[in-house]
Amino acid sequence: MKTKIDLANWPRKDHFNFFNQFEEPFWSATVSVDCTVAYKKAKELGVSFFLYYLHCSLNAANQSEAFRYRIINDEVFVYDDVHASATINRPNGTFGFSYIDFKPQFTEFIEGAKKEIDRVQATTGLFPANSGENVIHYSAMPWINFTGLTHARSFSFKDSIPKKYPSGW
Repeated sequence: MKTKIDLANWPRKDHFNFFNQFEEPFWSATVSVDCTVAYKKAKELGVSFFLYYLHCSLNAANQSEAFRYRIINDEVFVYDDVHASATINRPNGTFGFSYIDFKPQFTEFIEGAKKEIDRVQATTGLFPANSGENVIHYSAMPWINFTGLTHARSFSFKDSIPKKYPSGW
């Protein structure tokens, strides 16, 4: 579900009107995050760090209203929940985009995420079956350490979906 924001009475109205004029309205910050404790916790639980991190970050994003905003046809909406559209590697060196539902309960999230990863790895297509605006785009590259990244982008397509690029686990 999503709710339309009343722009006339929204405290962020001036910010929206100003930045909505930009072709690239995004800003970013690149920081180093020590994930040692989270990595150890994932190993204790016997799950991949990727899925542990994905759940923790989606949980945080869903607690922040700003991460649930989306601009659709020059109107702002807030979604009840946001989910993940993560890049999933395949054994043949290609990848596909997944759609992983956020579930507050970690065990439920892991169960659904594993099914979606298996589905993507068994296909050759690039795009997920049912992605939408209420996602965050994730790409994980734990084998390299970087401090910045640009993303392929079509400037003719208005986009308000956050992107997350963890590295160096």
